[in-house]
Amino acid sequence: MKKLSFLFCSLLAGLFTAQAQEYLEVSFGTSYSNMAFFSLDDGETTTMANTSWDLAFVTAPGGAGIHLNEAAKSVMAGPIPELRLWLAPTDDFTATIDPADLTDSLYNTEISWEDGAFNSVKDPGNPDDYGWGLYDSGSGVIEGNRVFALQLRDGAWKKLQILALIDGVYTLKYADLDGANEVTGDIDKADYADTPLVLFSFTTGQAFAAPANWDLLFTRYRDALSTGDETVQYPVTGVLNAPGLEVAEARDINPLDVDYLPYLDSLETELDVIGQDWKYFDLTNFVWVIDLTRAYFIKLPDEHLWQVFFLDFEGSGTGVTLLGKTDLGSLSSIDDPESNFSSAGLFPNPAQGQFTVSFSLKNRQERLPLTLLDQLGRIVWRTEIVGQSGLNVLQAPIGNLPTGLYRLVLGQGRDRWASPVVVE
Repeated sequence: MKKLSFLFCSLLAGLFTAQAQEYLEVSFGTSYSNMAFFSLDDGETTTMANTSWDLAFVTAPGGAGIHLNEAAKSVMAGPIPELRLWLAPTDDFTATIDPADLTDSLYNTEISWEDGAFNSVKDPGNPDDYGWGLYDSGSGVIEGNRVFALQLRDGAWKKLQILALIDGVYTLKYADLDGANEVTGDIDKADYADTPLVLFSFTTGQAFAAPANWDLLFTRYRDALSTGDETVQYPVTGVLNAPGLEVAEARDINPLDVDYLPYLDSLETELDVIGQDWKYFDLTNFVWVIDLTRAYFIKLPDEHLWQVFFLDFEGSGTGVTLLGKTDLGSLSSIDDPESNFSSAGLFPNPAQGQFTVSFSLKNRQERLPLTLLDQLGRIVWRTEIVGQSGLNVLQAPIGNLPTGLYRLVLGQGRDRWASPVVVE
């Protein structure tokens, strides 16, 4: 029987009296065998087996992120690792690849969904380099220029090249390391418009949609941890946020009465702001210990704010995590007396072709971000403008956007204004 700390019991008791506060369980599965896609709005989870997919392709317009499934371990006994990825020593797909020539494994960065393992080899000084391919400004095509090698969970080897991304269609080619059993296929983003990720399995050779309408992903992944002398990519169990979300961490606080306002300036888009360090394993007592003085504020693309904090983690035996969540409602920067905005508006709405944004600033702002997001929180376009003190009026293009609901965000952090935009 576990002994619950006094603070844990106090927090749990407070859950029953705090307004709009709930506690619920989310499970990674026994031996961390599953990943859970969690929705803050209804508290529902969609669970998938770690072995059900291998690669994830982002569907955001203009996006070209490709991620490796770092969650699933080998199904074989012995030293065979989980799914692994390497940059091949050749850019010629027809060349035979010898595993002995492969050097450092590639991993997801956990920075953004646009920076997966396949993007990690890009030249940071070249904005046209996407890692797996180069963008041609003349044709608008990302053309594949690198070859990768993979070791699958059953120990089999494959080589892979993303041939191109043209008009939202990924074309990929893979084969055995000697070129046998070659397969070429397409993944069209338009077929998966309701989800931020398309998942692909080498076992079935098929792509399928990741769950839609999720906010947090409870999963296993690789994290760069320091051992003192070196940094090691270590498998961890943690929480990653969905595209379009911003998260701020509050430490050394009481989750039941912490005020969110001081943390709006520290909202970040990195995937692992929550991550895995809200817990640690006590080797002396052989139990998981939760940091009960930590909470997270999560802002959704529609400006809705939630608070999440963790109360328990049962480890690999059950994979069950106990968390609390609080609905903090919608944010309105203009209601904040510290905001630089004094008023803002958007018209016409619904809009066709373009719309006009008017806003008043208390003080001039040299670099004022202006971002248009789709319903999934994916960036449609983003720019920076100069905001003059007093009234500002500007026209924003719609272009050839599909009919639907979008969201315009002006500013950043706690100093922002947002409005829905209906495109007809």
